[in-house]
Amino acid sequence: MKNTLIMLLSVVVLASCSNAPKTNGGSGDAAPLFALTNNPENPKYIAMRLLDRRDGDTAITYSARAIYEQDTVGFTIQLDKDIPAGINSDGSVNEEVGFKTGTITFLRSGPESDRFVAALATLWKVEGVTRMKAQPVQPLAFSSNRAPVDHNKPFTNSFKLFFEENAPVPGEVFFTYDTYKKTIEFQEKGTQYRAQIVRTFGE
Repeated sequence: MKNTLIMLLSVVVLASCSNAPKTNGGSGDAAPLFALTNNPENPKYIAMRLLDRRDGDTAITYSARAIYEQDTVGFTIQLDKDIPAGINSDGSVNEEVGFKTGTITFLRSGPESDRFVAALATLWKVEGVTRMKAQPVQPLAFSSNRAPVDHNKPFTNSFKLFFEENAPVPGEVFFTYDTYKKTIEFQEKGTQYRAQIVRTFGE
């Protein structure tokens, strides 16, 4: 009986080892792309898959991709390796390091980027924008996190982005960088900010 239990335990251990989740940073790259928005009639959320992580000296770069009307859309996104907490331990805002331009950078990667901007313009009803800018798009970013961003730890990191912060109506949007799901998401703050965001991305 004892020998039988030992054999059964060995089988269970071997099975659990073979089914253990992979922790390699690139394992999520095989995940399928999903729709840019799950509600085209009321597109408050714009989500994209993060692929092909590349670590540089000061920043981490991903390809951000999604599907819109059977086409792949996307861009390149760079995030600083060092992103300090924007919220102090007592819940107050860290004015000194919480706000920074260049923490998150969006870069045109090819025709898929033009398709992304055109899709966003269509969804948010902004006319005359069909192409992503060649220049880097760097909104003012506020880290809404109580701890520095750890790119290697599964976590949902929250930000608030301000596109053209000196404009009469800056484009404000909530932004999520999820290192567990390997996704990013724009969550709309209000429809009045749509035009500024789209026109900052495109031309």
